[in-house]
Amino acid sequence: MKITKLLRLLITLALATVCCVALPAAADETTSEVRFTSVPDIFNWNISNPQPGWEETLDWFFDRLEDEGPDFTLVAGDIMDARWWDDAEQVRRKTEEYWGGFNKRFKDRDMTVYVAPGDHEYGDDGGLARGDIARAFAHEFTRQMGMPRNGPENHIGRSFFVRQDNLLVITLDTFEDAGKRFAYTVGDEQLQWMDKVLTDHKDAEFVIVQGHLPIVGPVRSKNSSASMLKGGTNSKLWKLMVKHQVDAYLCGEHHRVTVHHQDGIWQIVHGALWGTQTDLNYMRGAVSDGKLTLELLEFNVQYSGGHIGDHPHRGAKNKPRENVSLTDKTKADGPRVTGKLVIESTAAGKNKATTTDGWFSKDKLGK
Repeated sequence: MKITKLLRLLITLALATVCCVALPAAADETTSEVRFTSVPDIFNWNISNPQPGWEETLDWFFDRLEDEGPDFTLVAGDIMDARWWDDAEQVRRKTEEYWGGFNKRFKDRDMTVYVAPGDHEYGDDGGLARGDIARAFAHEFTRQMGMPRNGPENHIGRSFFVRQDNLLVITLDTFEDAGKRFAYTVGDEQLQWMDKVLTDHKDAEFVIVQGHLPIVGPVRSKNSSASMLKGGTNSKLWKLMVKHQVDAYLCGEHHRVTVHHQDGIWQIVHGALWGTQTDLNYMRGAVSDGKLTLELLEFNVQYSGGHIGDHPHRGAKNKPRENVSLTDKTKADGPRVTGKLVIESTAAGKNKATTTDGWFSKDKLGK
C-alpha cells in the first residue's frame, strides 16, 4: 500500500513537471503573425473574369497576394472604371457582372479581401455628381461586396472594422451623401462610430486606417483626377486619427507612390493603373513580436494589342490594353522592394518607427 501511494506521488510529480515544462511551448504556439497585402486602384478599369490576354499575369500577381498576405488583402477603392450613369438598373446589371468577377477571383483562391469604396465605386466623378446614381452604386456595393456589416448605419458594408490579434484595421467611406451630389469627406456619423471603435480597441498594438482619398498633400499623381479629402489635415477625420495615435493611413486615387509622415501618422498613397501604366506596385505588411512591418514592392509589365472596349464615356484610346505581360526582368527577378517601414510598440504606448528605407526615408517623404 505504501509503495503504491509512493508510485502515485512520483507519477503526479512527474506529470506536474512535464506540464510546467510544456507551458512555455504552448504559450509560444498561441503567438501568431498577421500578414496582409494592400493594392488600391486595382483595376480601375472594367476588367472581366476571365479577361483574355490578362490571366497569366493576373495569376502571377494573385499568387503573390495569396502567399505574402494570407490573412487578408486591403483594397482602398477603384476596383473598376464603372462609368455607368444611365439609371439604377444599368448600375445593378453592370456591377453584378464586373464586381462579381472581381469577387470571384478572391473566392476561387479562398482569399479574404477588404475593399474601401473609391470614387469609381460611385461611378467616378460623374457618378458622384448625381445623387441618384451615387446612391444606386452605394446600394449595390453594400449588397454585393460582402464586407463586414459592423459600421455606422448610413454606411453599412462600406465602412467597417476588423480586429485580428494585435492589429485593428478600420475601413472608411470617404464619400458622403450630400443630396444632389456626394461630398469628398467623412461625415459625423462615421466619425462618431470610428471614435467608439478606436476607444473600444485601445488595447490593439497597431492601428491601420484605409480610405480612398489622401488627406496630406502634396501627392504625386498620374492618369488621375487627383482628388483629395476635403479639409485635409484640418479635417475632423485627421484630428481624430491624431488623437487616437493611428499608425498608418493607406489610400489610393493618384496611381503613384507618395509617403508622408505627419503628426505621428504615416500616410501611404500607392497603387497604379493596370492596363495603362507599366510600373505597378503593391504593399505587404506583417504584425508580430511587437512590430508592424510595411514593405512597398514594384514591378514592371508591358502591353500589346488594341484596347478593351467596354468603357463608356471614354475616348477610343483612353482604355486598357488587350494584353498584359511581365517584362523579362520581372519574370527573372520578381518584384523589387522599394520601401520598408518598421514601427515598434513601446511600453509608453506611443509607437515609433525604427526602420525607414526607400520611400519611407526622410529624403523621400512627400516626393
